[in-house]
Amino acid sequence: MGLHVLGVNASARADGFTAELLDEVLEAARRKGATTERLDLVRHPFPLCAGNYSVDPASCGPETCVQGPWDGFGKVAERILSADAVVFATPVYWFSVSSRMKALLERMTSMENQGLLNLGKPMALLAVAEEEGASQALAQMLLPLSYMGFVLAPLGLVYAHRKHLTALKESPEVLEDARIAGENLVLMAERLRGTSFQEPLPSYLYRAPASRAGQPFPSADAGSRPAARAIRAGIRTFSSTLNSGI
Repeated sequence: MGLHVLGVNASARADGFTAELLDEVLEAARRKGATTERLDLVRHPFPLCAGNYSVDPASCGPETCVQGPWDGFGKVAERILSADAVVFATPVYWFSVSSRMKALLERMTSMENQGLLNLGKPMALLAVAEEEGASQALAQMLLPLSYMGFVLAPLGLVYAHRKHLTALKESPEVLEDARIAGENLVLMAERLRGTSFQEPLPSYLYRAPASRAGQPFPSADAGSRPAARAIRAGIRTFSSTLNSGI
């Protein structure tokens, strides 16, 4: 079965420079034999994180995060979980990621809190700036996604400054960076497929009442890590649960 690469476009436009750069990376992935898909967040609006993690950490998880039949996060989560590799792309707004990318990262806490559902999944990160701020935006994606278990592909950070350009194809350097990122993403996904990685206890357990009271944390033998693995193995079931609320 071939690899599937998902591209997530967090721009307000589905035909802008961010989408153009993302398409270049996905095209490179296709040339390496992967199937690809682009998901424009602007077409799948969803509400902001409700902050369940701060109120009751155990309630922040994949089966409880979808906030109702109008919550488009279910479709986004399904695509991310089922992909073999993901390209996250954002425009730079005031030296930062877009509000859509920030909202996505916050909602993706549900894929990390009760087990790292994307553990070992290769990623590439893209940022397109009018002038400055691309490096800040890349860092704002890299840190949380790394803690979620994603693995950055070699040379998988790509940025572009579009000032004075009418199209990104006017910059051979950017095109070459996009090609390398797409090809390396597929190469890494091929090598990591089926690999098991060590992981910590689900993070919500560290905030559970027992741990706050000074009692010892549950051990892996208590089933916490196997439960996370079971969730990853049951992605289809999770996807059905999510989609039932869309």
